[in-house]
Amino acid sequence: MESLFGRALLERAIALVYGKQPIVLYQTPDGSASLAEVPGSKFATVYKVLPTINFCACESFRGWVLQQKRQPTCKHVLATKLALVLNRIQIESIPEDKLIVLKKQLVEDSLKRRVSSGH
Repeated sequence: MESLFGRALLERAIALVYGKQPIVLYQTPDGSASLAEVPGSKFATVYKVLPTINFCACESFRGWVLQQKRQPTCKHVLATKLALVLNRIQIESIPEDKLIVLKKQLVEDSLKRRVSSGH
């Protein structure tokens, strides 16, 4: 894994998986749709991640993954994938309409960060 993601990214993702704040996976009762919330480095910052795709609204994802193409993903996406595999994720079942609200927030967060960065 280190050869795929690099030591620094892998270590930061593992730190999130085993950190004080849990990674929470919200999913519909039938399991057909989900969204994860991953704690950020800054106090009270949480990033929403869609576990089935490689996307995060964080600055690192936008800069290192999308713009500079220097890494394949960010620590939040990688931590979500690792937490799922290692069974270190808190799963909460929520109705589909509430999941849609969370996904809408992900899009809004992404747009806000893009506008605030001048892009």
